[in-house]
Amino acid sequence: MTDALSAAQFGLAPALASALLDSLWQNALLGLAAALALGGMARVSARRRHAVAMAFLIAMVLVPAYQFLRFWTESGAQINAGLVPAMTAPQLGPGASVFVQKTAALAPLLVLAWVLGVAVMLLRHVAALRGLTAIERHPYEALPPQWRRRVEEIRTALGIARSVSVRLSAEVLTPFAARLVRPAIWLPLGLLTRTPAAQLEALLAHELAHIARKDWLWNGIQCVVECLLFFHPAVWWLGRRIRQEREHACDDLAVAACGDPIALAEALAALECDRNPSTRLALAANGGSLMKRITRLLSGPPSRGRWGALASLGALTVAGLVLITQVGAAGLPDLNVESSTAGELGPGDYRQITANGLDKRRFYRISLDAQGRRTETYQENGEARPIDAGVRRWIAEVTRLGVPPAPPALPDVDDMPEHRALVALIASHPDVVARVGSPAAATSRPVNGNVRLTGSEGDADIEIELGGPRGRVTVEVQAERRNGAWRLDSLEPR
Repeated sequence: MTDALSAAQFGLAPALASALLDSLWQNALLGLAAALALGGMARVSARRRHAVAMAFLIAMVLVPAYQFLRFWTESGAQINAGLVPAMTAPQLGPGASVFVQKTAALAPLLVLAWVLGVAVMLLRHVAALRGLTAIERHPYEALPPQWRRRVEEIRTALGIARSVSVRLSAEVLTPFAARLVRPAIWLPLGLLTRTPAAQLEALLAHELAHIARKDWLWNGIQCVVECLLFFHPAVWWLGRRIRQEREHACDDLAVAACGDPIALAEALAALECDRNPSTRLALAANGGSLMKRITRLLSGPPSRGRWGALASLGALTVAGLVLITQVGAAGLPDLNVESSTAGELGPGDYRQITANGLDKRRFYRISLDAQGRRTETYQENGEARPIDAGVRRWIAEVTRLGVPPAPPALPDVDDMPEHRALVALIASHPDVVARVGSPAAATSRPVNGNVRLTGSEGDADIEIELGGPRGRVTVEVQAERRNGAWRLDSLEPR
């Protein structure tokens, strides 16, 4: 498991960076679809608008998550051809035909910036949770018996099966509901004395509505999504709309339970005078736009036309199409891969991996001699280690990320008589025969270099691998063609 995580850290950055960049346009389209859907649901209940808006918000994080997971099924060539590659383009190293690739710098920098932003957002919510915990540690008073009975009546009317604790505290400036498992409602200590009974009952009904709707859970999910996608304006717009619809839905339940929309409107107007910046984790009665809520309460519930259902269906259809479109679209860790070939290793080839990860430094080298015998070396933090199954998985993953493209090759020697003549001349050279035996012939490895032909004249500067009964050899050749005949100027075995 440790080796799998160590390998993942080099592919994690480009996968995450690609998903985050794709989310810019994906979530912009989802935000537009959400605006059209909610605009067409003006006469639908706030509860349904809240559900649709939450569905769009969750989609905004699921689509990039799918893009991120899809990264692991792509080949190294696809990964490195993307907008944020895992590895830089292969560069020719100090030796002939040695490909060198390194971790691309852009992806880790983008991910680092994103992680820092998420951390800042999370710290805000952690501070808010600590504030709620501090309030709970302070002394508080219970409701008078007559009010406790009324709270129980409203709780039963709203279908809340759990017991709800209502607490009065001098540390609280505005009513709010907290917690999911053991819900509690907090009220300012002086609220009982300065608020008319009908208004206080409406406020209690509103907070109980939050508990009945399990808004603490939905609000927590919303806060997590906003932390992960803090950089996207569509997420913040949709978040504000969700909180507004959440308060409207609770207002509707509160009016249904206490039967007095004017009392709730008056209570909200009074709370507006005492408004204070509250944490997003607290479900306060004065959340959202109070003037919009008051106007909505006093104007009565919206009438519902038959077209509302069609608008909802159309919104869901648009959302589905958008999602399908998006899903179908695609001291930092440092990795260095050096290889003498673009494909499978053959006799005389090698591959070397140097990885400075977050957990440890690793070094791996594999080489094949002229007879194809394999030699492997593996180190961690400079010390030799055995190559077990976990190390094999790590090698396979980082090798996948660092596969360079195949180098340019000459046309197949069987296709052109001039090339066949050149290869035959090289294969018959005494130095080649001494190395590989006779008969010698070109192997299937690509030929590197250039051959220029103009009529019966031309020249060649190539690197070619030949094989024979004794093994293989790679030679660097310079040759000239005059009057249709090749002449070797130099031939150097490697």
